Amino acid sequence: MKLLHKFLGSSAIVVGLVALLMGGSTFVIRGAEIAQEVSREKTSQALQKALALQLTLEKQTSALKNFLLLNRNTSDMTEYHQAMSNFLLLVDELDRLMPEATEPAVVRQRHQFLVNLANELENNTKSTQAQSQQDVKAINSFGDDIALYLDLLVGNAQKQYNQTQQATEQFKQTAQIVTYSAIALILLIFVGQFLLILLPVIRSIQKLQLGAAKIGSGNLDYRLEIKTGDEIEQLSHEFNQMSAKLNEFYRCLEEKVIKRTNELSIVNESLKSEISDRKQAESKLQQALEELQEAQIQLIQTEKMSSLGQLVAGVAHEINNPINFIFGNINHLGEYTQNLLELVYLYNQNFPKPGEEVELKIEEIDLEFLSEDLPKILTSMKMGANRIREIVLSLRNFSRLDEAEMKPVDIHEGIDNTLLILQNRLKAKPEHPEVKIVKEYGDLPLVECYPGQLNQVFMNIINNAIDALEDYHKQSSMEQMRDRPSTIVITTNISGANSVTIKIADNGPGIPEKVRQKLFDPFFTTKAVGKGTGLGLSISYQIITEKHRGTIRCISEPGQGAEFWIEIPLRQEIKLTSGLTQLI
Repeated sequence: MKLLHKFLGSSAIVVGLVALLMGGSTFVIRGAEIAQEVSREKTSQALQKALALQLTLEKQTSALKNFLLLNRNTSDMTEYHQAMSNFLLLVDELDRLMPEATEPAVVRQRHQFLVNLANELENNTKSTQAQSQQDVKAINSFGDDIALYLDLLVGNAQKQYNQTQQATEQFKQTAQIVTYSAIALILLIFVGQFLLILLPVIRSIQKLQLGAAKIGSGNLDYRLEIKTGDEIEQLSHEFNQMSAKLNEFYRCLEEKVIKRTNELSIVNESLKSEISDRKQAESKLQQALEELQEAQIQLIQTEKMSSLGQLVAGVAHEINNPINFIFGNINHLGEYTQNLLELVYLYNQNFPKPGEEVELKIEEIDLEFLSEDLPKILTSMKMGANRIREIVLSLRNFSRLDEAEMKPVDIHEGIDNTLLILQNRLKAKPEHPEVKIVKEYGDLPLVECYPGQLNQVFMNIINNAIDALEDYHKQSSMEQMRDRPSTIVITTNISGANSVTIKIADNGPGIPEKVRQKLFDPFFTTKAVGKGTGLGLSISYQIITEKHRGTIRCISEPGQGAEFWIEIPLRQEIKLTSGLTQLI
């Protein structure tokens, strides 16, 4: 699957889950809250109606008693009928609010006895004192009977109201648990996206960077092993194929050069044995041999750097597209994460005691640490993506395939790009300590040069310095390495009216005089087989002296390190054509 598809798919899933969980939970919680509020309101009204029934019953019985005991005053019966109407309306309201309750029907039935008694009392205009006392007892009996069922009704209404309150509190706790669970799931998805997608991409790019540095240093047998199933794996296959072709082409050319050199040596030896008048022809053949060697070296390096430059430019272009997508989405990811963390904080503020189950879950996932660590993870992701963009830019600047002509450039920028590409070799590793870089840059104007070729010179010299320091510290103890840490000092300044000097010095083992005299000879190397070709310093010498009309020399003594001096003009008044073009 392509990187773009991976990130688009994972991002769409995350956004969809966020929208679904937040929207769905909000809708369900709101609907349940409304239902709970309606239920609570109904139970509250039922309780109020039941209490009002008790008061109305007292008014009815009081009015009837007053009617019997106070000379049958009609105002008492008017008050009774008004209370009776209110009583029946309240019973109807309770039937509506509590349809499952049986007490309202019993109350209505018992109340009918009281109504019948009131009608008889109102129609009977004459009654004895004994009869009145019996009626009062009947009124009290009916009132007590109805009051008993009203007490049951009030108790049931109060119980239902309490159950509704408990259900509301339990629902709030459940809603909090669901919300916290959804937030935890989303955070886990974010972390999984980083661990499963972005981290393997970063590691694969680091392998590509290491492979480019190995090939650039002359190790054409190096092969990449990347199994990611995306564009980076395809790039690694193309990288390995290109490296194999370069190695094959180099071996073929080397064999031809050796064969041709041997043939010319045989011819040269045969000419030496001839008469003195052949010396001029011998001299011309020797010159032709040297020119052929230079042409062969230039052909080898031109093909090698052209292929390497195309490979580096292709790798940089392919990496740049997905990493721009990653870098563009990290800000949104950070914003979404911050919003979710703020929502969690608001829940904690509004519901400080969410419940035992929620507190256990918060303790299990360590919500406080997660809230602090997640922004740090996103920050490190952003730094890593930005670091990759810088590496891609340095690879593109270093290759400079589109800068075949001389132009004014910043020398310091070329040195910095070279150091960035070699950063993996400069870092501390188990087999050697860190190589410290000290920059003592002067105030230089733009220098007219071939940028890509000059970067190649910096690469060759700094690479050789790193190799020398690694070999030197293999023979040193830990105490010696602490007393004399590996250091490369790069100094630039203006020398004279129209020239600039670049010095690259290391504190390695130094170079013996016999070796120093042959440093710039073609195919001369002190490295093991497979680690060097012997062409790096020879090609650097040609680039500085022939291409830029400058000078390059080495100052070194055994045990005192080595220092390379490069001096080139600030302005090239006459632009020289390449040695290869002259030969053609």
